[in-house]
Amino acid sequence: MHLSSRVANLPASPFVTFATLGSQYPDAISFRSGSPGHGLIPGVRSAIDEVRSTDISLYRVPHYGSPKARKDAAQYFQQRYGLEFDRDREINITSGFTHLFYCICTTLLNPGDPVLLIQPTFPQYQQPIELAGARRIIIPTSEAEEWKPKPEVVKATLANYPNAKMIVFNYPNNPSGAVLTQTDWNGIIDVLREEIDRRAIQGEAPLLVLSDDAYVPLFHSPEPQENYTLGKTLSKRLSFARGSEKQSLERLLESLFMACTLSKEGVGGLLLGMGATKNTQLIEYLRITQKATTISSNSLGEIALSAIIQSDPSETLAWARKLYSSRLNQLDIGLEKLFESHGLTQSRDRKSANFMPTAGMYLYRDFSHFKELKITADFLERVRPIAEGKFERDRLFDGDRINTNLDVALWLLVQAGVTAVPIGIPERCYIRFSVSLPQAIVEFDAKKIHRQKTEEKGEELIARALNRIDKSLGEAVS
Repeated sequence: MHLSSRVANLPASPFVTFATLGSQYPDAISFRSGSPGHGLIPGVRSAIDEVRSTDISLYRVPHYGSPKARKDAAQYFQQRYGLEFDRDREINITSGFTHLFYCICTTLLNPGDPVLLIQPTFPQYQQPIELAGARRIIIPTSEAEEWKPKPEVVKATLANYPNAKMIVFNYPNNPSGAVLTQTDWNGIIDVLREEIDRRAIQGEAPLLVLSDDAYVPLFHSPEPQENYTLGKTLSKRLSFARGSEKQSLERLLESLFMACTLSKEGVGGLLLGMGATKNTQLIEYLRITQKATTISSNSLGEIALSAIIQSDPSETLAWARKLYSSRLNQLDIGLEKLFESHGLTQSRDRKSANFMPTAGMYLYRDFSHFKELKITADFLERVRPIAEGKFERDRLFDGDRINTNLDVALWLLVQAGVTAVPIGIPERCYIRFSVSLPQAIVEFDAKKIHRQKTEEKGEELIARALNRIDKSLGEAVS
């Protein structure tokens, strides 16, 4: 059978690849999962239990969401961003963000269209963009700059690609955990509205500004006024703007597409994607694509949404933010100490900026000091069976040494029994560790998570993983 060139050349997801590889090592400690590790929010659990006691067929819903779900989504966006959206004409519900993003790409993009992504970028953006035949254009950032895009670099990229169809912002970011401040967003907003105004004046194709807000619930700061997003900053500016500035900001709002998901809020895997935009024509077209790819949104996800917009009596998300922040600190400090103890930090041209995430549950760590670390013939023999058919053999461990982030990830798995995911430019050797650790959740009874035991189990798993890496490094360096 001959596959289409788009499918045949489509890169494998690193998440799927390392899930498969990790399954071959049942004793491996997994830091690859993006699933929440803080358990169900109590209101979600009770809502699900209630609906499961009735005929679930009664909850079959339209492909773009039931009226109730779209009303709840409108409340969700108002609570978090201060923006008002019409439930009938400005909101679509899907079965998850991935499906929503695929539908946007299929609806909006033509072959060859540039799509601007900011580095480091979520790998799952790549497949829908390439399936649509579009091109990914990467806007560079660095750890030394806290993974923030500079407004002048965004402006230059837009100038270089004046026909770009879409730019994607993902803050809080996956994989780095980076966030932008209100000042950062205001600089970006000025660049975006200048570009959108230019296109409007010259009659050119509009630019879609997509804000992927999957990790907004997991800002580490407990102070809401410190947790800024593109939507929230734009909403605040609109409330004070007058005259031509307000008209310009309103055009930007018309070009903005906000995408949220419940997958990181503690809803037990009940995926639900929520899209909101003032561009009602885009919503109409999206519904055509959605109808062609699904016959219903996630009915249980809609029930979870209804529970999420209510107050959480036990403040599950507040506890989750502290939990992830603590685990990230433990892992970051532990890795730095063991690298120093083996003299690896001295081999780099510069000391890592060691950026600590201020949101989310990922540590995006520089392993470039592993470069040139020699590996043994025995190790290569153990790698060969799991690499067969998945990777090009001549691109692994060139010269019997570690050279790329894939080499690092395979070394961590096979030698240290630790599963993490390689993301980014291979030669820069960045690895994403997820500290969600769903395997650390400890049930206290049928309805509650035992928080102290969950915290202790997570600490124990991270300590054990660090010990494994330490021991393996000792053997490798010696």
